[in-house]
Amino acid sequence: MNIVVKPSVLHGSVYMIASKSLSHRYLIGAALSEEPSMLHGLMESNDIQATKNALSNLGAVIDGCSVQGGFPHISNTQINAGASGSTVRFLIPVALLQDKPVVFTGEQRLPERSLRAYETLFTAKGYTYERLTEKHLPVRIGGPLKPGIYEIGGGVSSQFISGLLFALPLLDGNSEIRIIQPFESRSYVKLTIAVLDSFGIKIEETTEGFLVPGNQKYQPLDITVEGDYSQAAFFIVAGLIGKQSIKLKHLNPDSLQGDRRILEIVATMGAKLTWSHQVLEVHPSHTKGTDIDLADIPDLGPPLMLLAALSEGTTIFHNIKRLRYKESDRVAAMQQVLNTFGVTNIVSEETMTIKGSKTLNGDISLDSYDDHRIAMTVIIASLRCGGDIELTRAATIEKSYPDFIDVFKRLGGQVRIKKEGKKDEFNR
Repeated sequence: MNIVVKPSVLHGSVYMIASKSLSHRYLIGAALSEEPSMLHGLMESNDIQATKNALSNLGAVIDGCSVQGGFPHISNTQINAGASGSTVRFLIPVALLQDKPVVFTGEQRLPERSLRAYETLFTAKGYTYERLTEKHLPVRIGGPLKPGIYEIGGGVSSQFISGLLFALPLLDGNSEIRIIQPFESRSYVKLTIAVLDSFGIKIEETTEGFLVPGNQKYQPLDITVEGDYSQAAFFIVAGLIGKQSIKLKHLNPDSLQGDRRILEIVATMGAKLTWSHQVLEVHPSHTKGTDIDLADIPDLGPPLMLLAALSEGTTIFHNIKRLRYKESDRVAAMQQVLNTFGVTNIVSEETMTIKGSKTLNGDISLDSYDDHRIAMTVIIASLRCGGDIELTRAATIEKSYPDFIDVFKRLGGQVRIKKEGKKDEFNR
């Protein structure tokens, strides 16, 4: 789907979609409980549907907000994780809780995204771990998982650590996760531990990593999922670079979500933010460049790079390497986007330096790189463009925020689907 986005002015309020990170985690915890849980307001997206489908194949029964779990009982020996890295990395250890071989498959760029941390770890343990092609997926795995010491690098995705944390408490003995430093994206592991605690699962942090007592049981939960800071980031940037304020509802000001750090970062850049209960109002602001470390917050890279492009002075992004291994190579993608917008930028292996500009080029065509966060960043950028933007492969947004364009239009954004040979009117 190709769309055309016209420069516009946004104003109004957004009820933030539920956290994707928490939706994945609550679903898995509920599926591992022997009694039904009620999860209200789960995010609806392609990634979350992939997790639901995978858990159903592992024996869970999911009906609306009700999740009936129990020890994994394989109903389908092939599990498609879609394009969701969280799904495959969280659920490989869960699938190993039983002894039936399982094949995980994936779509789009997921088969190319590394699972080497599990391959190294589980092969050394003597479990079945067999790539069926040269890519990381499809892969055949087989257990059962046993208690013990699991050593894993902290510089890879934190999702590998979280996957182990979900499964190890159910084993019949204690286990230990030893983290090889540096430990990046620590905040996401803390989020996992907080969710586990809500299900009655206890994890002990040590100087080397985590001690996981065995023989634990997941308790049922009744909870409403809080709003998503990763998705709120796009509307926070929209409010800062736009002409009128935007209110974001359903955000927890004390959230443990790692991407809540966007509030601290934009405040340092001069953002005007006001809170009233769980409503954040973002005011148009004259922001200035700063230094931003993306080691723990790689998903904030694209929207913050847009903000940097429209901030006074220079912004330097550090530890950008992990952005290269997301749904797209987000460093290369954002560099091309910024170049097309006419924004000066320099990229090295670990840094991206952006020199701010007052406006962005318009009457241009950009690709989403089949990456939802690149697509949403480009749409928000339209607020400060000198003309229309044509965005190709915009349907990728459904991976994490299917209603994004509708919300954008309700705030005053003007978007139309491009149809060859026709000049459609813009719809608000």
